[in-house]
Amino acid sequence: MFDQSKSAQAVLTQTLDSVAAAVFLVGPNGRLVFTNEPARLILDQGGLVIERKGALAATAPDAQRALREALFAAENGNATSDNGGSIPIVSAQGRWFVDVLPLTSGDRRRTGALHSAVAAVFVRKTSPASPPPLEALAKLYNLTASEIRVLDGVMKVSGVKALAEALGLTQATVKTHLHNVFRKTGTARQSELVKLIAGFEPSERC
Repeated sequence: MFDQSKSAQAVLTQTLDSVAAAVFLVGPNGRLVFTNEPARLILDQGGLVIERKGALAATAPDAQRALREALFAAENGNATSDNGGSIPIVSAQGRWFVDVLPLTSGDRRRTGALHSAVAAVFVRKTSPASPPPLEALAKLYNLTASEIRVLDGVMKVSGVKALAEALGLTQATVKTHLHNVFRKTGTARQSELVKLIAGFEPSERC
């Protein structure tokens, strides 16, 4: 069984090393247990994410808070969708997004078990020529990474309770983020936020 586990882990490692995106497998409390080649390169550069006391951490404070919340949610199997909402990071290296995928059920659990991982973190770069609407909105309205996660959640579920459950946050925290988003964007309801995102044209507003 040990030899079979080593063989399966070798196959998984080879597969993840061939993925273009940076992949970090993390255990409880964000502890790093595996990085593919693109992920190791990002860690060496130290501009986006770093290894801090054995754990994965974002260098930007807002992104770090959002990453910590996303990893906590993923560890408990809670996420807005398969990726739990993207966390934007803007750095000297360009525009990047961090996605957190829980490894807490089915084949994902078996995959994570090979590295004692509870979540997979993907870091990918976006095209400077066509920034996603959420990222453009974040820049235009000076939204934090946590506020963007809530805004992304608004596109998937409706209501504070549903948002809190989807994001793995308390209702009080969601209300605080929503209040800030409403204030910054000049909206008053979640339906208005949905319309704002749906009708947003980055080329005209940025």
